[in-house]
Amino acid sequence: MNSVKTKELLQKHLDGIVLQFGHHKGLSKDEAAYFYLGPPEEVAPRVWHFYNLANSVTFICDGGLMQVDCNIAFRAQEVIEAVRERTDLPFDILAITHGHVDHCMGAYFYIEDNVKRGVHRPRVVGHKNLRWRIDKNKMLEAHRIGTDKKQFQVDFDQTDLFVYPDLEFEDRIDVTVGGEVFNIVFGHGHTEDTLWVYSPKRKVLCCGDLFQWTAANVGNPFKMQRFALENALTLEEMAATGAEVLCPGHGPVIYGRDEIKTCLLTAARYLHFIQDHVVACLNKGMILEETINSLQMPEELMNSKWLPPLYGHPVFIAKGIFKRYAGYYSGHPAELFPPDYADVGREMVNLSGGAAGVINRAEVLRSEGRLRLACQLAEWLVEAEADNAEAWELYGLLFKERAEAEFNMQARGAWNQAVRKAVANLKRFED
Repeated sequence: MNSVKTKELLQKHLDGIVLQFGHHKGLSKDEAAYFYLGPPEEVAPRVWHFYNLANSVTFICDGGLMQVDCNIAFRAQEVIEAVRERTDLPFDILAITHGHVDHCMGAYFYIEDNVKRGVHRPRVVGHKNLRWRIDKNKMLEAHRIGTDKKQFQVDFDQTDLFVYPDLEFEDRIDVTVGGEVFNIVFGHGHTEDTLWVYSPKRKVLCCGDLFQWTAANVGNPFKMQRFALENALTLEEMAATGAEVLCPGHGPVIYGRDEIKTCLLTAARYLHFIQDHVVACLNKGMILEETINSLQMPEELMNSKWLPPLYGHPVFIAKGIFKRYAGYYSGHPAELFPPDYADVGREMVNLSGGAAGVINRAEVLRSEGRLRLACQLAEWLVEAEADNAEAWELYGLLFKERAEAEFNMQARGAWNQAVRKAVANLKRFED
């Protein structure tokens, strides 16, 4: 191998990575799914749905605006400008579906818009746990930004502009804007501070990330514990509203009472299936590996247009459920107090008669299409011999291959991060 040429190849791969959110010209809304970013859509009379990194919805009421979600900070202003092309009314309520930065961090700019107009400050409504989440986000700012880079493979300029709620609630609260009532309901599942908003008058349901055109994000490998069973129950509760318009946290709007009901109940069945599987496995004394390997999703659920394993994934969900009920112990006793990863790597190299043996075996596995195992050998090798250029070449090429073939964006992000690690190490051998 030539470490310089390999580094250039890997860097070319990384340079080709772009933020995948976009209009996806040539694809239908259903095909674009989670990534769809179309033009603003009037989903009901005087109700505007704005597509962005996370969707937001503006209800134009008599005398004021009901705003559901406020975008990520660096995209908020463009959404506000789009709102102002349609109305000059002030924002009255800012309902934050949950404290993820793509949904909440732009609230500051919505408040500022009112201030600039010389009108009252809008009230920010959030679940009582939103305050805790904001504090957590501030405490772990560097970690959060680093994690976002791994997941989305781009650098976000994320200035912390979190706004604490003015009006907090526990289970449900009804608010009135211009004489119109909106139901704001706690929707435990996606996060511990998630809420959904329903307009009985207009039959419009804003569900945040409780549904988002992908397998539910309730088992995120990069994030804290989430709640699959509660998410399923919330989906069933929302399905009973009789909504005629469903505005999801990501992806295109869904229309029609029957279509919405079918969509939400299908998503609920998806989660119930995984929940029931994990619980049954635990009660049989099965360990995590056995639980995951025995999970076989029904074809109708895996092939649902609403639930592609694009961001969420059945394995991620199952692992989240297992961890919730049984802790992080894998069931393999040696892993409870595991040996140093580098020590394992060195033993593998020794048992193979040197690095060349590991590299040759990894190449054989690669040729057989067994990339999971090949990547594991490569990872042990670079841990054992961090100054081995050939090891880093193999490591980078294997994870590049996996990333290029992977549908799930979170897995792809993790593997591209491995490619970045390889490029950084290969730079040391250029001279």
